[in-house]
Amino acid sequence: MASENFSFKHLEEFVNRWIPKFIPDKVQEEETLPPQQKRKSLFLLFLKILPWTTLIVFIITIFYDPFYNWEVSFPWRDEPLSLKGILRMLAVTGLVGYGTNYIAIKMLFHPRKKRPILGQGLIPASKVRIAYRLGESISKEIINPELIVKQVKETGLIKKYVDSFNLSLKETVQLPEFQKDLLELIEYYVNSILRSKEFRENIKSFIQGIDFENLKGIEAGLLKIYRFIGGDQEIAKRIEEIILSIEYKIDPHEKVIQEYLHKLPDLIDNNKDTIEDILLKVVVFLIERINIKKVIVNNLLEFDELRLEKLILYSTSDQLDYIQYLGCLLGILGGLFIWIPYESFFILILLGSFIFILDEILYRMNQK
Repeated sequence: MASENFSFKHLEEFVNRWIPKFIPDKVQEEETLPPQQKRKSLFLLFLKILPWTTLIVFIITIFYDPFYNWEVSFPWRDEPLSLKGILRMLAVTGLVGYGTNYIAIKMLFHPRKKRPILGQGLIPASKVRIAYRLGESISKEIINPELIVKQVKETGLIKKYVDSFNLSLKETVQLPEFQKDLLELIEYYVNSILRSKEFRENIKSFIQGIDFENLKGIEAGLLKIYRFIGGDQEIAKRIEEIILSIEYKIDPHEKVIQEYLHKLPDLIDNNKDTIEDILLKVVVFLIERINIKKVIVNNLLEFDELRLEKLILYSTSDQLDYIQYLGCLLGILGGLFIWIPYESFFILILLGSFIFILDEILYRMNQK
C-alpha cells in the first residue's frame, strides 16, 4: 500500500542498489617513467651527492691540502701552474653556487607570510595573480567545449561506456530481484501520484471545466440531474473518493514491462551515435554554463601558502631540484674558470659543441 505522502526514499534505495551495477569501472592507466626520466633521476642523484662531497672536501682542505706542493705544466704555458688551494677554491665555488640557487628557490615560497624586513616569497605574494592567470589559461586552452568534444570523439569514450553499460544492462534486467524491485517502484509511485493532493486538485479543476450542457445520451441526462442536485463540488468529491479507493496493481502489466526491458539494450545498441550526440550536447551545455575560470580561481585562492607550495612543487616534479643542485656543479665549473680561464673557456666550447651535436643526432634519429 502506497503512502499518502509522496517520498523519494524508495527511488533513492533503488538507485543506490542497482545503478552501481550499470556504471563501468574507470580504466586506470599505469604511470611509468620513460627511460630518459630514469636516466635523469640517476643524474639528479649524482647532483644531490655533490654538495655534500664539496662540503667534506672543503672541511678537509681547511686542515690539509693534498696538492700543496703539486704543479701541472701545459705546453702552451711558460711556467708550471701550482695546484695549491685548488681543491678548496673549487669546493667553495661549488658550495656558493649551490647556496645561491638554494636561497633563490626558497625565496619563491618563503616567507609564506609577509614579514616587516624579509618581505614575502614571490609565489605567496603573487597568489591572486597566479590564480587568475592560471584560471584564465586553463579555461581557454584546456577545459573548453571544442577540445573536450574532440578528445571524446577521438578516444570513443562515450561509445565504450555505452557498450559497457549495455552489457551490464543485459545481465541486470534478467535478474528476478531487479525486475521485482522495478515493478514495486513503479507501483508505489503510480499509487503515490493518484493519492497526491496536487493530482486531486487537478481532477477537481478538470471536472469543473466540463461542459455538461453539450453532453448527449442517457448518461449525460443523469449527470445533469446529479449536477443539478449536488453541484460541481459534489461530483468532484465523488470522483476524488473513487480515485482514493483505486489501488493500482502492476501485475497485469508485468509481462509488457519485461518485454520492454529486454528490448532496451538492443534499442540502445542501435542508437549509439544518437546517444553520443545527445551526451556530447549535454556535456557542452554544462561546460558552457559553468564558469571554469571562476571555479579554478576560487579554489586556488582558498589554498593556504603551504598547500600552494606543495601543489607547485608536485607539478614541477624534480625540475626545481635540478636547478637547486645544479648550482653546485656550475659553481665548480666557475671555479675552474677562475683558476685557468682560457683553458676552461676552450674546454667548455668543445664540450658544449659535442653535447649539442650529439643531442641533434639523437633527436633526428628519434624523429625518424
